[in-house]
Amino acid sequence: MKDAVERDFRRLDEMLDKLRIKEIDDEEKKIYEQVLDGRTFKILYKLSAKGFIKAMGGVVSTGKEAHVFYADGNFDGKDVPLAVKIYKIETSEFKKMDEYIFGDRRFDFLRVSPKDKIFLWAEKEFRNLQRAYEANVSVPKPYVQMKNVILMQFIGENELPAPLLIDVAKDIEDAERIFEEILENIKRLYKKAELVHADLSEYNILLYDKVYFIDMGQAVLKDHPKAKFYLKRDLKNVVRFFEKFGIKADVEEIFNDVTEGEEDENRD
Repeated sequence: MKDAVERDFRRLDEMLDKLRIKEIDDEEKKIYEQVLDGRTFKILYKLSAKGFIKAMGGVVSTGKEAHVFYADGNFDGKDVPLAVKIYKIETSEFKKMDEYIFGDRRFDFLRVSPKDKIFLWAEKEFRNLQRAYEANVSVPKPYVQMKNVILMQFIGENELPAPLLIDVAKDIEDAERIFEEILENIKRLYKKAELVHADLSEYNILLYDKVYFIDMGQAVLKDHPKAKFYLKRDLKNVVRFFEKFGIKADVEEIFNDVTEGEEDENRD
């Protein structure tokens, strides 16, 4: 058993060396181990061989379905800091994903095998980021997606990620401005990108030079059967969070403003 563990660690070290990994601690190495199976290593190696990834760095965030790492990148001949989002191939959250994939006309859900569903999810997030970014919604710039790996703009400084809204809640002084900025991005996402985030809350909004919406995998087109239900849920989450700062807002009023009076098939 001990020999097997040592072999696994030697194999991981070899992989990290080939990816020109920066100096990381043992805890970060364990997190890499959770996603760095043979297939994912080949994908990262290809992205590195293409010159997109110059060197992998430390852990940015961890989650049930995916981990995010920092990397030094290069696109169009320019050095850029990257967030490398790697979805775990052996994830157990397929049922959660089904709700947001089914009904999306961009994807042939019925022809996707269970083992390939994670690749579809990564593609969905990348395409959602593209639509949002092109519509001038404040999201990380998407660069490239390959199988279960997405390369996007790193939001932060000196390899330290920007904080989530929930992490700086006690220090917010200009809550009203931030609230209005979030609502403007929700409106732009719906009207210009024709998307609904579908899981928006203080846990997936970064606060840096401005707000940034992240975790766009579950976002659905506005013609999705449950789009308006998700939109109203997003608005409720945002309004609830900002109530603690003394901001009073009517969800129905904001909903009608965003949708411009479109019929709500999911009205309570």
